This record gives sequence, C-alpha cells and structure tokens, in this order.
Amino acid sequence: MSQKGTPPPPRPLDWSALLAPENAAELRAFARTIVSQPELVRDLERAFNAGKPAGARHWPGAPADEDFARTITASQGELHALLGSMLPGQQLDVFCTFINHGAEQTVETGSLDPRAGRVLWDRWSGTLEEPAIAFAAIAPLFDHKEYRYEAKPAAIPDPPLYHYHPERFQAFHACAEQIGKIFRHKVDARSGLPTIDLLNEMIRPVVEEMNSKGMRFPRRLKAAVSTAPLVMESMQHLMTAYGRFVQAGRQIIDFPPSLLELLARTDVDDIPLNAIRMPYSAQYLHFGPQPDLELEPGWLVDGAYVEAGGEAGDVCFTVTAVPTDRRLSRLWFEIPEPHYRQDLVGDYRTTDLATAIDSELSDRLNELNQRLDQPRGDITEQLATSLSEKGQVMPAGLKLVDISSRMAEERLLQVDRRHPVYLAAMRLVVNALCYVTAYPDDIAAVWPTGTPEALKTKASTGQGKEVRRARSQLAALGYVPVLLCGQQVEKQRQRVGASASPGAGHPVTHWRRGHWRNQAHGPGRSLRKLIWLMPMLVGHNQSDEPASGHLYRVSPEDS
Repeated sequence: MSQKGTPPPPRPLDWSALLAPENAAELRAFARTIVSQPELVRDLERAFNAGKPAGARHWPGAPADEDFARTITASQGELHALLGSMLPGQQLDVFCTFINHGAEQTVETGSLDPRAGRVLWDRWSGTLEEPAIAFAAIAPLFDHKEYRYEAKPAAIPDPPLYHYHPERFQAFHACAEQIGKIFRHKVDARSGLPTIDLLNEMIRPVVEEMNSKGMRFPRRLKAAVSTAPLVMESMQHLMTAYGRFVQAGRQIIDFPPSLLELLARTDVDDIPLNAIRMPYSAQYLHFGPQPDLELEPGWLVDGAYVEAGGEAGDVCFTVTAVPTDRRLSRLWFEIPEPHYRQDLVGDYRTTDLATAIDSELSDRLNELNQRLDQPRGDITEQLATSLSEKGQVMPAGLKLVDISSRMAEERLLQVDRRHPVYLAAMRLVVNALCYVTAYPDDIAAVWPTGTPEALKTKASTGQGKEVRRARSQLAALGYVPVLLCGQQVEKQRQRVGASASPGAGHPVTHWRRGHWRNQAHGPGRSLRKLIWLMPMLVGHNQSDEPASGHLYRVSPEDS
C-alpha cells in the first residue's frame, strides 16, 4: 500500500489487449498521446513487433504513413545491396534515428562502420499522421533504432546580401574567415599570389569542412562518382579570388541593369588589356543573374572577381554564378560551384581581349588533352613499389586508383559547355572595367537596400567611435557598403529621353552598337584614355540618326 499523499505507481499497460486487431482505434488514440514520451514510444515499438516477422502489421496505416514505410523499406534495400557489393561476406549493423518535431518528422538511416563510425545513408522529412506507430512499423528493419521528440533546429537564414557572391561565400564557408586572414597577413599584396605552403595552409580548413559536412550529407543523395576533385578545384579558384578580394578591402562594384544593357551592346574585343586601369588591386563586379548566361543548368552568371597582377595588363578573371535554387549554395561540399577562371598575364598584357581569351583557351585545351593520354586505373602496385624503394610500406588493404585522366575528360566537357557563356560574360566584365577606367567619377558608395535605417544613419553621419561601432554592428548583421556605378548614365538617359528598351514611344528598328575609343591625349598625344561611344537606338524615320537622342559619354575633362 502506498503512503498517504503519494500517488500509486502506474499500472503496467496491457499491450496484448491494446494491440489486438479489434482495438485498433484505441491503440491509435493512445499512440497519439505518447508521441512526446520517447520511453513509452519505444515500449510500444517493442510490444508492436514482439514475436512477429519484420514488417508484419495488424492493420494498414494512414496513406501518408504507408508511403513512408514503403520509401524507407526501398531505401534500406538499396543500402543492403550497396553494403553487399562493397563488403561481400561481411555485415554491418544498420541504424535509424526517428526525430519527431511535433508538426513534422525527420528520419535518418545508415550503417555503423567499425572504422568510420556512423555513416549516414538517407534522410527523410515530412509529416506523418501516426508517428509513434510509423516508427514501430519500420523499426524491425534496423539493428539500432532511436526515437526522439525535440524541436526542429532553426534554419540558418541566407545572408541579407546573398545576391553578392563574396557575401554568400563568407556565409556558407566556415573556412572563409581563415582564408581572409591568411591573405591579409601573409600573402604578398602586390602580386596576390600565395606560396605553395600558404595554399596548403588554406586548403586544410577547406578539407576539414568538406569532410565534416560530407559525413552529415546522406550518401544515397551523393553523386554516383565522387565529386571531391571537382569541388576542390572549384574551391581553390574561388577561395583565392575571395581571399584577394578581402586583402584589397572587400570592394564590391554594383552595376545597375540600365547600364548593363548598354554595355552588353558595346563592342570590346579589340581593347588591349593594358588599357584597363582598375580602381583596386582586386574587386568584385556584380551584375545580378543574367538569364541569357547560364554557366551550368540552373546556374546564372551574376558577376566576376577581377584581380590585377604585378604588371600593367596582368589580369585574372573569375566569373561566378548564382543558383536559381538557393539551397544549392549550401551544398558546395558536394556540388561543385560553377565558375570560370582565366589568368591573362605575361604575353597577354598587350594583346586585345579576344586574342588573349582564345590563346589562353588553346593553352588550356592542350594541357587537358595531354592529361587524357596519361595512364589511368589501378596504381596500387606502382605506388607500393615506389614506397618500397624508399624503405616504406603501403598500408594493407589500401587500393589506389588514378582518376586524373577521367577528371581531365570531365574538365574538357566543362570547358566546352562553359566557354561560349564565359566569352559573353567576359565581354560584359571588360566593358564594365572599361567604364570604371574611363569614368571613375561615376562611382558612389551606398548602403544596400534593406540596411537598418538607424544604424545606417549613424554609420553615415556619426562621428568617431559611433561610426565604427555602427559599421561593426551592420557588418555583424550582414550589411556592408557597396560601390554603385552608372548613376550619371541613367541621369543622362533620362535627360535626353532615352529608352532602355526598343519600342518605348519611338519607331525603333535596331540598335547601333557602341564601342570604345582608345583616344590619344596629353603631351605629344603620347597618352591614351578610353572614350565610350554609347549604343544608340536607330529608327527608320531618322535617316539613320538616333531615335532617342545622341548618348555620347565622354571623360570628365572633355565634358
């Protein structure tokens, strides 16, 4: 008998009666009351499956729950087939972690490897009508099963300036901070070229982050062939471009659509690279997603990092792309981020853009074709012999396969796919650089739309520590000032009534393309400066004269 004032111990549940087929409604009602009590749910699972073959059920569940059970069963079949092919004659335990968030559920499955530990195979997310019973139904498929009831972790939001590549690179790569520090404190600022040792120092946190994120990404959702080499190549190019950008002061130059439209209609192929004068040793030019410039399916060109080399005319371009599905930005460790990089240095300095791009492409293709001819396949014995000659022993059971030629083949395909888009993007990039070179007065520092007004006011009009504190707070919130280019062009177009698109009140027949003039000036006309003859709308009633005004952008000293 219990002591006075203390509740009697709970009576043990009569599972046999509760699980009888005729009591299905009562069991369902009971199961709904215990979803937040993991111990009772696990008791239910044990009673539910006691003495029954795996997968046996008393009754059909709700349609969504039945679909869930079929999905998990099929996924487990694929896992066992994979493990059987990889480890014939061996058997690894498989696990299931069922997490009930209340409104929805997450289920993770995988295997327990004695060396690697938990290897995640699949992840399912959705809403189940009877989560406790759904858990009990799939539990026999696994050697280890766990039921948890906990809140769903809050999703990390996209950065407010996601549309700028440097900002999303910083937000989605934990290694970005270390890369920036190395460039600021250790890389030669004049050349911007890290040594091999510094490259290795930067690669280490990248690899650690890749491995950490990769272990938490379901293996079933990974590509059939390892993407790690392509991810590393993409990261090496993007991290060095980002690092140089940080080293140069994080300068983002934003070009509005009205200016980009005119630049896209301007010829630039015959501009020599040494005619370009960049305002900074490195900067990011932002154009926004360009619908007609798809670098890979679902990835639109949106800008480029541009770095100056040690000599005038040495330029490195890294064209970036933004995914139409933002979720892909978070999967950089599995899905290589499309980009296109070209170093136009040395002999390219005095050549025009078109020649430099074609020559560099030819050199790249020759190099990749040479790699295709290299031996491929199993190199275990070859490496073992090499180590033996050095008095070293290869670890037992290790097998090594040379995939360099296969990667060269994939890179050739990439170049073939991306080069035409890159060529069009490069004309836009160089036009933008020509504009910055010719009209540095048409760049103004602004705070992006959405910047908190109170902090923006303090950062813009405050004094001393107040300004520094406000800017630091804005940076912590993800807001940085950017350089807006082209406002004078827009004012000029409005002043003369120029239309950004054909057909806006004028009988337009075609655009007359613009071009750049590398004009002589100065003592003895020995100096050169770029002058932009802007594109014009030409109508059939104007005797080949501009339909909406002669837009002639000249240098400040000529205006």
